[in-house]
Amino acid sequence: MKNEQAFPNPHRTDQTGMTMQQYAAIKLKVPDSGTDWLDEMIIKSLRNEFAAKALQGICANGIDTDWTDYRLAAEAYDLADAMLEVRGQA
Repeated sequence: MKNEQAFPNPHRTDQTGMTMQQYAAIKLKVPDSGTDWLDEMIIKSLRNEFAAKALQGICANGIDTDWTDYRLAAEAYDLADAMLEVRGQA
């Protein structure tokens, strides 16, 4: 099932395209596609998503007025990296 084509086309016999495993990994945001470059993209996407949510939380709870935009972004990505590490994918 891992190599079964996600969207088979009965008119094509070359069996190119996305596998069910790759499709599931993308949709579920779990880097277990069996393709290294795709798994790296999923992790990068998760890191960006986690950083955005962390930044929203930081801003919603008030921020130190001395913080620069760079510091805010750095803190958000530090939190995202920690979330990925705890998740076991950093």
